[in-house]
Amino acid sequence: MAQPRQTDKIRALRRLSLQLLAGLYLFPQADRAIAGALRKRFPDMDAKSVRDCLSYLAKKGYVSITRLGDGALSAQITPAGIDIVDGAMEDDGVLPGRADLSALTAKKSIRQALLNYCRQFPESFNGDDEMGMTLADQGMERVLIDQVRFHIWYLSGKGFLDLRSQPVNGDVVYLARITALGMDVADGIAADPGVTGHE
Repeated sequence: MAQPRQTDKIRALRRLSLQLLAGLYLFPQADRAIAGALRKRFPDMDAKSVRDCLSYLAKKGYVSITRLGDGALSAQITPAGIDIVDGAMEDDGVLPGRADLSALTAKKSIRQALLNYCRQFPESFNGDDEMGMTLADQGMERVLIDQVRFHIWYLSGKGFLDLRSQPVNGDVVYLARITALGMDVADGIAADPGVTGHE
């Protein structure tokens, strides 16, 4: 059995790995890159320790991993991992910080607003630019297009939106259409800790 100090280190490694992957949610990260990023906090960090951590997080459904050649791993965070980072869900194996619930409340408001917008047009794919303008009209003018895209990706990963992308004038527009499960959440029939409910 791990000693309390070792247990805290394991949990901190899992939490920090998730936080790192959350910031780079679209871009899978190799175990060596994660180890390098975490060396300031853990000077003895190596790729083997990170692989063990990623294996654990994958078994929990918080990351998806791809096996690379030579035994290395690449990892990408899942929406369930985002829920842990945000504090929408708790897990004793990771010990998320739940100090700033106002940030979670703001994220839930954005996600609910995006679902409500798409709920109005259940057969249509809606552009991220349209959704961003709708959020601004609802008083959320500080929401940037990158944030809208992040939340669309998150809702898609949860199965609440179908997501597509389309190149337009040298940029990419993300298009989303609500799913039946997304309709259930928007209509209040189903709940999700990262979108609805009380902290």
